[in-house]
Order: sequence, then structure tokens, then C-alpha cells
Amino acid sequence: MLRPNHTIVTNTEDLNLASNSSDVMLCAFALADCVVHVDSQIAKYLRAVHRTALELAIPNLFGLEIGGYWLTSAQINQLRKLPDCYPSNEFGLASRAVEAYLLAQTERLGSFPGTPNGWAECEY
Repeated sequence: MLRPNHTIVTNTEDLNLASNSSDVMLCAFALADCVVHVDSQIAKYLRAVHRTALELAIPNLFGLEIGGYWLTSAQINQLRKLPDCYPSNEFGLASRAVEAYLLAQTERLGSFPGTPNGWAECEY
């Protein structure tokens, strides 16, 4: 039985995700507890990065069944502006902390365009 607004894909070419991977874009990811591997200079910025990510995240973006706190491209761009709030001598360290945090959060997504490959160990 079909429900309204649902489509059945009958073209098997559309199902070949490997050949269409260049057409796949990351639209959002759920925040998870992750181990972020950085040196001690950068580590002091991670708490601010994580708290800012939580404030920017959209709760239950895809409904209560999926749940979670989600960052979209817009929130990622906002998070990348966080280093602007630091003095110029700390900008580079804060920027590296943001990128390390995003890398740890997205490593588990695998090989989608715009995301790194591999898995991150998760815990804070």
C-alpha cells in the first residue's frame, strides 16, 4: 500500500550510488560525542567550540524518531566564524580547534564529497 507523497524508484540506474557519488552532498550531520586529537595549545578552545556547536545545532531536524542535534551547512559556516571572537594572536589556534572538531564529528560519515574518510572514536 502506498502512502501519499511517496515515490517508488523503478529506474535501477538511480540506485547505483557509487556512480552517482559526485551528486551526493552532505546536508547535515548529528553531533556525537567524539575524541578530538589536538595538541595542548588547541585543546583549551575545544570546550568553547563544542558549546557553540550545541547552541547552533537544530534539535530533531529530521523528526523525533531520529532525534539528535544537527548541524547544517549554515551552522557549520557560523561555527567557522567563532575564531573571529578571539584576539588576533589566538585566531589561528581557535580556527584549528574548530576544524579539528568538525573533522572528528564527520569522520564517521565516510567518503562523501566535502567530508573526510574514516571513523572517529567517540566520547568527550
